[in-house]
Amino acid sequence: MEIDYGLALADALGQGKVTQKALEELSPKLIEAQDWLNAKRESKELGFMDLPFQDPSPILQMAQEIRREFNHFVLIGIGGSSLGAQVLFNALRDPSSDKAPSFHVLDNVDPVKTAKILEGIELESTCFCVVSKSGSTAESMANFLVALGALERAVGRDRARRQVVFITDPEKGDLRALAKEEGYRALEVPPNVGGRFSVLSSVGLFPAAVLGIDVKGLLKGASQALKSCERREVTSNPAWLIAALHYLYHTLEAKSISVMMTYHEKLAIFADWYRQLWAESLGKEGKGQTPVKAVGTVDQHSQIQLYSDGPKDKIITFLRVKNFSRDERIPSLYPQKPALAYLGGHTLGELINAELAGTASALAKKGVPSITITLPSVNERYLGALFMVYEVATALMGRLYGINPFDQPGVEEGKRLTYGLMGREGFQEKGKEAHEIWTKRKRGTLTVGLED
Repeated sequence: MEIDYGLALADALGQGKVTQKALEELSPKLIEAQDWLNAKRESKELGFMDLPFQDPSPILQMAQEIRREFNHFVLIGIGGSSLGAQVLFNALRDPSSDKAPSFHVLDNVDPVKTAKILEGIELESTCFCVVSKSGSTAESMANFLVALGALERAVGRDRARRQVVFITDPEKGDLRALAKEEGYRALEVPPNVGGRFSVLSSVGLFPAAVLGIDVKGLLKGASQALKSCERREVTSNPAWLIAALHYLYHTLEAKSISVMMTYHEKLAIFADWYRQLWAESLGKEGKGQTPVKAVGTVDQHSQIQLYSDGPKDKIITFLRVKNFSRDERIPSLYPQKPALAYLGGHTLGELINAELAGTASALAKKGVPSITITLPSVNERYLGALFMVYEVATALMGRLYGINPFDQPGVEEGKRLTYGLMGREGFQEKGKEAHEIWTKRKRGTLTVGLED
């Protein structure tokens, strides 16, 4: 894996304050941030950096049971409880390579989506995997109850219990209590691993294993990347480099938007995972960058105009793949037509990477900084490494900002107000507060009448 950052430095852009010297001068702060992170790891306060060294045998054993028993696999979870598994499925699952179950995700509580998924599968041959560390996430619990109701109607109460797997806290929460009381199969989320840092725990590894993805390869890649993240030099430590460039551009040049643009469809959902990690970890106390997802080459025709000629408030990260698992040669069918002739003999893989190079170069001409991360190919090892590098970089970025990257107070308040609106016991006052705020919207209302 390579990280090219030359087009993020002032000398290549012809302007700016982010230079090689500025990167090197940030080293003392990065050392302090790394020592802080290491101390939290050693005290067992944080566990995400220990995940690459776990024994995945219990996960693999249960996954093998599910693969033998079921034709469909439905993941019920939201945010960090589902995005990692979706990245792994989109990037690594080859439907033609094995007979793994079909994969579906119930994340949002859109009633049409939920109904469509439940109606489109054979419930008798479906495993439902419910992921919630707390066991209280409203969306996940609602979808679980809807799915369980449908399952009980289809197969009966006793059999339904054998078709559900919980992934939750080892001791606390209602899902753990239900697992003990009613015999649901269950796996653990380590108590010291937060949801958005949990992709390399059972949260991501169990769905991956069910789908036939090489879990040990993921962990190996993550462990190898972690070694690189221990280096004490900014230009040789990938996590330091990513954190440093984003921090300097935000604090020195007010670039408050971080765009991740993926030039491989298999990596598109990785940008969704990154958006949650970066936003929820760093958006606190008036600090943080807004993460934006883009997909090349599609978004060259929708967003690049803004990036090039709009406000200069962005730093771009391009994700590039050197070798595609398959490629298509472009035939030379119309040599007399200049707009078509030059493409003949090249491949689509050549074109998409040329598009990336052209886009990055055009942005550099306009003074827009960019980083290009190149994976030799999309496989378990490289994806495991990419997960770990970004998790460490995010933690370090939080320390540089002086905020806690591991909590989410803004999210929690919204949850409490929702509990109150839905009548959860103990949240009545929050319900009143939310109702009072929500009704204020009527003080400014525009009604648009549409005639029949």
